[in-house]
Amino acid sequence: MEYIKNIIERYKRIRSMRQLKQIYGGNYAFVGIGNHSTNNLYPVLNYLHVPLKYICCKSEDKLPFIEAAYPNVCATTSLDDILHDDDIKGVFVSVSPKSHFTIASEVIKSDKALFIEKPPCQSEDELLQLIGMRKAAGFPQVTVGLQKRNAPVIRILKKKLQKCKGRMSYNLKYLTGSYPEGDAMLDLFVHPLDYVTFLFGKAEVKFAGWIEHHTLMLVLEHEKATGVLELSTGYSWMMQKSA
Repeated sequence: MEYIKNIIERYKRIRSMRQLKQIYGGNYAFVGIGNHSTNNLYPVLNYLHVPLKYICCKSEDKLPFIEAAYPNVCATTSLDDILHDDDIKGVFVSVSPKSHFTIASEVIKSDKALFIEKPPCQSEDELLQLIGMRKAAGFPQVTVGLQKRNAPVIRILKKKLQKCKGRMSYNLKYLTGSYPEGDAMLDLFVHPLDYVTFLFGKAEVKFAGWIEHHTLMLVLEHEKATGVLELSTGYSWMMQKSA
């Protein structure tokens, strides 16, 4: 038992030292100051010691409050000021999905790295435009907020699946409560769809059907796997107790 405790403590020390040694070159900017950003994204950046130089929003009334809450940050309503600052190496974007395409276009053209919440655009045509802009700009780093594929355990799982021989099958359920404030397909269901295509590769839709307005049933066929997915907002956001 003491041996295990020593291993745990040693791992904690190594992780702490690695975190302290993590230094980012240059500065970064964040576009957006909504609930998701302040509750989920800003705390992560702070934990990782990512230096934010700017926070950009569209309301001038918020600027003094932003600078009071984040004393080392310059609050602005001008994306141009950020993109013309050579000290800025990358821009985080999390605003209304309808505004993502316009902002993403400007950031990509500026040749700065871009992290943008999903969805980065609203149509296939806009997506193709963004891909073309990135190619024209010399392929700057662009990351969309589909975080499951970046989890270490998922990357380990993918490597193990790649070694499997023969066909595989899977069942995946993504069940939430109602979502009247947004587009469930682009805001929620995109996560499990990206998850399975990351693990198993491109897929052909063999069956797709809606149950009322809240549940999408899918059968996907990949090169080496077949999957059944239930994607639904007909459940609850609360933890479910087993009977």
